[in-house]
Amino acid sequence: MAGGVYDHIVAVVLFGVIFGAAVVALPNVGYVSLHSVDQQQLRNVALSALNTILLDAGYPTSWGTGISFNPASVLRFGLASSANNSELYMLDQDKVLHLVEKDEWGRPNPMGYLTPDKMRQLLGLQAYGFNLKILAPFNAMARDLAPPKDPSNPTDQELRTIQYEVIVKFNDGKPIPKAVANALIFYSTKIGGSGPNEQYSIGTTRVTATTNELGKCSIVTSLSGQVSDVLIVLQVTVGDINTVTSVYRRGAPPNDIAEINVVGDNIILTMPPSNPKDDRWILSISAYTGDEIISLYNGTQQDKINWGSMDEWLKNLPGLKYMDPVILIFNFRAVDKGSGRKGMLVMGPFPGYLGNRVLSYGSDSGPPSGAAGIGLQRVVNIAGMTYVVEFTIWKLI
Repeated sequence: MAGGVYDHIVAVVLFGVIFGAAVVALPNVGYVSLHSVDQQQLRNVALSALNTILLDAGYPTSWGTGISFNPASVLRFGLASSANNSELYMLDQDKVLHLVEKDEWGRPNPMGYLTPDKMRQLLGLQAYGFNLKILAPFNAMARDLAPPKDPSNPTDQELRTIQYEVIVKFNDGKPIPKAVANALIFYSTKIGGSGPNEQYSIGTTRVTATTNELGKCSIVTSLSGQVSDVLIVLQVTVGDINTVTSVYRRGAPPNDIAEINVVGDNIILTMPPSNPKDDRWILSISAYTGDEIISLYNGTQQDKINWGSMDEWLKNLPGLKYMDPVILIFNFRAVDKGSGRKGMLVMGPFPGYLGNRVLSYGSDSGPPSGAAGIGLQRVVNIAGMTYVVEFTIWKLI
């Protein structure tokens, strides 16, 4: 009899334990399952959107090309190049240009801007937030070991002395050894004339070095001639992947002379803000394609820009888009603060000459608190150079 009662009590207790565990566990299992389903649905949306962005040319297929850009004319969004249908993840740099909201002085993009809301509408992402970046595949920088004492007015000797430390890292900060740093040094040098008729040409020299186990190497050389300005285009190769960045010898663009943009076969110069009305004559234009330097144009007395009646300069060069230049280098005869008129170098477009294409497009802050996001990455090609697209998307609460 006692044994039967004892068995009954044990059975009741076990049933209570099992029932309690089920009450606690089943909702958790359900929550985990629902959360997993939500994340998978979000991933599917992200994959579909990113494939459209990178593999579709949009409509019209050349919607980014043209001097005057009208966002309303874009009926389907996509960044793929319509000229390279056989190659995946080949993006059109004209379309990418219109994802840059502001120029390097913080003004609205003079070539026109496609707002994130317009892209969200075209892709059917009204219920989602997102951020898109197009960045260099790794980080390469050049640190000046012998900077001019007065960058706004460097001496001739300071300009001729080139001494840089190149630092190459993965985007997570780890150093990259055995990276090949190819420094292409451009310098403006006086070749004759006086006063308003002074003439300056572009000289070039190349220095190559390989990074050590700390991801560092040195670029050292000395220039000759009457040098008035210097800039360095740095191409770094890791395996078979290249990235290009650039630095001004003075540390910043001189005197904010002009902003450079390229759309299709057209080069467009616009004036930066807060400039004097002096004329800046265009002496020559060179292009760096990643493989070679190409002389594009030699200017005349009519090729100039100022803050008065000539605040924009346009030149159509047939075949320029096919050439896909990474960086354009302009040699100007312009006023240098504190030292009169001389040869001055300016490069662009922004932010391409700094190594990236789109610093941030969409919401800069990312997913709000409590919202889970999905991040995807893809390797793409723009103008013959490799970039990494980072796409983050989240459900709006």
